[in-house]
This record gives sequence, C-alpha cells and structure tokens, in this order.
Amino acid sequence: MAKKSYLKEIFILIAYFLSGAGLIMILDITSVASAFELNNPYHYFFRQLLWLAASSVVFFVLWEIDIKTMRKAIPWAMIAGAIVLVAILIPGVTYPVNGARRWLFLPGSVALQPSEFLKVVWVMYLADYLDRHRGELDDYRILTGPLILLLVITGLVYSQPDFGATVILIIPFLVVFFLAEVPMSRLIAMVLAGLPFVYWAVFGTSYRKDRIIAFLDPFKHRSAEGYQLTRSLIAVVSGGIFGKGAGSSTSKLLYLPCAHTDFIFSVVCEEFGIIGAFLILFLFAVFVIIGFEMAKRCRDRFSRIVVGGLTSLIALEAFANIAVGLGLLPTKGLALPFMSYGGSNLMATYIVLGIIISVYMESAERMME
Repeated sequence: MAKKSYLKEIFILIAYFLSGAGLIMILDITSVASAFELNNPYHYFFRQLLWLAASSVVFFVLWEIDIKTMRKAIPWAMIAGAIVLVAILIPGVTYPVNGARRWLFLPGSVALQPSEFLKVVWVMYLADYLDRHRGELDDYRILTGPLILLLVITGLVYSQPDFGATVILIIPFLVVFFLAEVPMSRLIAMVLAGLPFVYWAVFGTSYRKDRIIAFLDPFKHRSAEGYQLTRSLIAVVSGGIFGKGAGSSTSKLLYLPCAHTDFIFSVVCEEFGIIGAFLILFLFAVFVIIGFEMAKRCRDRFSRIVVGGLTSLIALEAFANIAVGLGLLPTKGLALPFMSYGGSNLMATYIVLGIIISVYMESAERMME
C-alpha cells in the first residue's frame, strides 16, 4: 500500500480555519451595527454559522458521491441553472435589490444567488465536455458548443446586472480549456475575439467607466465612486505591521461600506496588520498549492481538470477580493471565499470543496490502494 498522504486533511483544515476566522471577523464587524439596527449583536454571526452548518452537511454528502454519478447529473444541473437565471429576470418571479435581479427569495428570509452555484456547474460541464472530446480539441466545431453556451449564460448574468459574476464565469472557461490542453492557438483566438465585448461591457456603461476612472485616482474621487476604495486603503494602511488589535477597527463603524462582505480582508489588515494579512494570504496560497497537487495526482483526465478547475475558481475569487481591497483592481462586489458574509457564496464554496475531495479520493487515493 502506498504511503498515506495527508493532502486532503490539510486542505479541509485550512478551509475550516478560514471559515472560523471569517465567523469571528463577521461578529467583530457587525455586532455594533446589528445591535443598534436589529437589537441583536449576533444576528449576522448566527446566520453565517447556520449557513456554515448547512454547507458542511452538503460538503459531507458530496464527499460520498462517485464520479460517475456526478457526470450523469451535470447536464441536468446546467439546464436547471439556465432556467433559474431566466426566471429571476422575469418580473413577478423575484424583485430587484439596488436595481439588480440577482437573488431568488425563498421562505424564511433565505436569499440564494443562482450565479454562485452556476459557476461550479459550469466548471464541471466544461471538464466533462472537453474530456469526452479529448481527441478533437483542435477542431473549432467541437469548441463552438461551449462558446455558444458561454455567450448565453454570461448574457443572462450580465443582464441582472452582475459584471463580477460574468467575469468569474469567463476566466474559469479559459482556465479549464487550458487544463484540458486545448491548442494555444485556439485559446488566443478566443481571447482576441472576446476583447471587443470586454471593452464594450466595461466602457459602454457609464457607472463602470466611472469606477475605472476612480480606480486610477481614488483619492481625487473619494467623495463619489472612489469612496469605498479610499476607505479600504485607509483601513489597510492604518493597521501597520501588527494592527490596532482585535475589535479595534474604526473602519467597520459604517465608514467602510460592505466591510463584512466585500472588504473583510481590509478589516483584517486594520486589526491584525501585515502579520494577520500575511497569514490569510499564506493559508490561501497553501490551499491552492495543495489543490493543484491533488489535481496532479488524479489518475484520469476528467478528475484532473475538475480538481484543477475548481481550485482555480477559489483562487480567482480570493485574488480578486483581496486585490480590490488593496486597490490593485477596480471596486467590484466579490466575496472572499470561506470568510465573507453570505450564504450562497459559502455554500457554493463548500460544494466546490466536497467535489474536489470526492473526485480526488476516487481518482487518486483509492486507485493507489
């Protein structure tokens, strides 16, 4: 029997450590405001704790599902995802929040964001499709199907509107194509063909154009589009090396909007300084490295693509969230995996975790026994 590997145990441990740190930060950030507004300082903390419990149940259920069953479910999951995306755009089915139709509202004050779950199914679909056509990946006709589907689902998500989720669907598309060893000439051609659409999506809308301008000089626009970014940068810089101390953030007191969601990393920097920020970055880096190592150890092509693609998805979201908080990317509402407040993102992240562990165990560990 091969020597036991503890990759998956470390992988899971990091995930739950980050989730635990996220719970503590959510309580820290929201307790004052929720005590004032809702007369309950633990409101957001307990809601996130319930989502973590539910996500853990889903994670352990997925752990036991075999690859064959997953592959059979992929087409139905894609169809269901597309139907829900269409449904939430229909007046009367749901209602807009801040001008966007991104959520499906269920009984019990539960709001689900379908695009969070679709991105997982999307990676699985691409891995399955490209694996089935592994010998034909230099044929444009074989690549046409996923390209058309990409245009359809990104069009639906963009119409909500949700530009951030649209990007999160496009980049994994390219990553999975790369992992599936689609010829580089085809990848380059697709990227070049998509550039006009990207330019139109960014600069064809006035408020997105304003965000780009504010990103280039945030302090000049600190009273308007640059407000969130300047407040985030102030929080990051004010933490110094060791931080102000746990619970000592001033930015969380309504100065930094969305501190418990989009800018939770900024508050970590303020309270725990460079040391705390480095720890979070280190854990995400180790998580991603282990994910790619597990992908490398998988014995079949489909499993390698799935594990690598889903690891890339979490890496992309973590990088984007942290880069926005540090002023390296324009402001966009993206959650920090495992840590940010939000049930849909947390559940989708643990679905990713469950699929990775299940596929890795069946394709690598069990085949080595």
